[in-house]
Amino acid sequence: MRRVKKPVFFIVLLCILGLGYLTFAGIHTQYGDIKTTYIKGADEIRWGIDIQGGVNATFEPVDGYDATDDEMDAAKAVIEQRLVSLNITDSEVYVDYSKDRVIVSFPWQAGEEDFDPEAAVSELGETAVLTFRKGTEADGEEVLTGTDVKKAEAQQYQDQDTGNIEYAVSLTLNSEGTKKFAEATAELAGSGQISIWMDDESISAPSVESAITDGKAQITGNFTYESAKALADKINAGSLPFKMTTSSTNIISATLGEGARTAMLIAGIVAFVIVSIYMIVVYKLPGVVASIALIGQIIGSIACISGFFGNIDSFTLTIPGIAGIILSIGMGVDANVITSERIKEELLNGKTLNGAIEMGYKRAWSAVFDGNITVIFVAVILMGAFGPTDSLFATILKPIFFMFGASTAGTIYSLGYTLLVGIIFNFVCGIFCSRLMLSSLSKFKVFKKRKFYGVPDTEEKAAKLKEKKSRVLKVNSHRKLFYTISCSLIAVFIIITAVAGLNVAIEFKGGTIITYTYSGDIDTNEVSGLVSDVIGESAVVTKGENFSSDDKTIRISLSSKQGISNEKQDELKTAMESTFADNNIQLLESNDIAASNGSEFFFKCLVACAFAAVVTIIYIGFRFRKIGGLSAGCFAVLALIHDMCMVYGCFVIFRFDINANFMAVLLTILGYSINATIIIYDRIRENRRLYGNKMSIEELVNLSITQTLGRSLHTTATTVLAMATVCIVCLICNITSIMSFSFPLIIGMLAGVYSSNCIAPTLWVMWQKHVDKKNKGKRPVPAKKSKAKKQRTERPNNGAVV
Repeated sequence: MRRVKKPVFFIVLLCILGLGYLTFAGIHTQYGDIKTTYIKGADEIRWGIDIQGGVNATFEPVDGYDATDDEMDAAKAVIEQRLVSLNITDSEVYVDYSKDRVIVSFPWQAGEEDFDPEAAVSELGETAVLTFRKGTEADGEEVLTGTDVKKAEAQQYQDQDTGNIEYAVSLTLNSEGTKKFAEATAELAGSGQISIWMDDESISAPSVESAITDGKAQITGNFTYESAKALADKINAGSLPFKMTTSSTNIISATLGEGARTAMLIAGIVAFVIVSIYMIVVYKLPGVVASIALIGQIIGSIACISGFFGNIDSFTLTIPGIAGIILSIGMGVDANVITSERIKEELLNGKTLNGAIEMGYKRAWSAVFDGNITVIFVAVILMGAFGPTDSLFATILKPIFFMFGASTAGTIYSLGYTLLVGIIFNFVCGIFCSRLMLSSLSKFKVFKKRKFYGVPDTEEKAAKLKEKKSRVLKVNSHRKLFYTISCSLIAVFIIITAVAGLNVAIEFKGGTIITYTYSGDIDTNEVSGLVSDVIGESAVVTKGENFSSDDKTIRISLSSKQGISNEKQDELKTAMESTFADNNIQLLESNDIAASNGSEFFFKCLVACAFAAVVTIIYIGFRFRKIGGLSAGCFAVLALIHDMCMVYGCFVIFRFDINANFMAVLLTILGYSINATIIIYDRIRENRRLYGNKMSIEELVNLSITQTLGRSLHTTATTVLAMATVCIVCLICNITSIMSFSFPLIIGMLAGVYSSNCIAPTLWVMWQKHVDKKNKGKRPVPAKKSKAKKQRTERPNNGAVV
């Protein structure tokens, strides 16, 4: 590190600014009507339905086909898989069994100006039966069907005749398909053709040159990359059990309310400014460096979401996805806070500036590494459990989640993805880049003064600060009070649940979706209040526009296990017509929908949490094996459960809906809170190495908590400030629905710093004392030591605590 020169700061800064420009502006070329994208800009991001809105379509069987419930479930599963194949991970798919309808909502295509929703949804309802037939006629003998294809993917190859790069669809057949295709190609080799059909349309008719026995086939033709990928996606998605048609297609507004995206962007900018000011005020020059590193981290995350390079699909960003970015920023702040506190400690203990910076980063590394790795575990589990079923992580975790079948949850997947890329860039920016920048700045004469690193220049003031930091909090002495408070709160939550019940959202409980047409303008908040007065249930209200008639629509989603009765619907319609008499209210359609795999989704979340807990216990058990590893891991997980209970209590008390965002908050806290506990364990491990048996277990833990408390408070303060800013901006912009996500997240963060300092370590102390007491009688009596040796052993350590 001593080799870092003065210009390095400016080089790193320019690299961050350059990446920022490319990320937000992108690189495009225009030749006539053809636009080529080399690097995607931030406007290429596909925003989720919750933020920007999108398209809503209702599918039903053609020609009045009477579908069974099993066939409707199969149709729903195929449509979900097709959405995933189109890289749409944020979608809502519901089934109305009584009317044989599938209701689908998905977000706008990123950067799409002339969006055709009818064209976008048409392929979702196609039967798309793939067949291989002998010869070129439609009545040719069938060789293969889509069920014989194991996997299809778009690939490029070089044409041997022209030398041009062409695109094709490569097929991998299953064992039965390989056998049938080998027999057919052996028969037709050198003299025949096998045509490929999608429904009743021939899409290719290649000649058979030789027998194909390895189960590898290729569809060639005049494909572009996009058309080859579209065909491969359609083949992978499979066939619907019956042909469906769209009975209605609507544009819908953001489910979280109009202006949700603008409000979140404003909140994000304001939150970053507040966090930066906080860091600079508290940590001076390291705070400035931390702010620049955070800019790099945010830019890197946005680049990964937009797709950055032209041939990479953009990512669907939802509110939980934004929470993942905020959480990763919190982790970035945490990394810089830990190193800044360590540098301050080293300076107070008399180190030179260069030595303090070097030792500060060195001593902080293990804590930062362990904290970030455990969050990466959580992110990978979320992506594998709730993302595309053919992804790398899903394949790895298939033995864990195989019982749930092919299902996705875009909101949770978005959280996992943004969390993962954010943590990766935290390693790059929060550790590597910040270290280079701070080391570079420390070479300038003006920045060599200790006051720029939070340490007073005068020895007298420094001594007072050191004395203040040396005071040890007696946390363990108050553990009974902590346990009483936590248990009492949990008991209150249980009682409220038993008395008042829960507000369960439509995706978990099922319910009714009613769509009206109207003219003029309507305030969705007024509609929501009216629905609450008439039906006695909270509702999600979104505006839209019917593409077939150009009518304005308003969509009301109500959760109810049995659906809303016809009498209540008539009462609501009458109230709507009376309250909005000038808006020409007309009923368009009403659907009683089943819970969208609600119980399966809920149990999948539980399995994901349990698996993440097991992985966390194993990792902590390995990394902290010198301080009773597995027990440390168990109590860290117990503290996480405590924090989740506090989040649940927030939803219960404030009557927020139990929905996918509720699960996202729980999973966010799962990644956030564990980090604070690991920081304390890391300091316990270090202090045990320094002091050995010269301190009791209680004294050792009290000291470790005291030394890390500043880090815990500052990190929590910055992340809570960020989320509080989101709450305030959304209240100002009247986007109150986001409160049900951001406010419980604040409660979870505060609970996290409490449990990490007051619950997990004190329980660990009790356990260690229990183990020591249990093993005391089993230990052999040691041989008597000489008096001189005993005096040396009990000699107090007068060295500085670091």
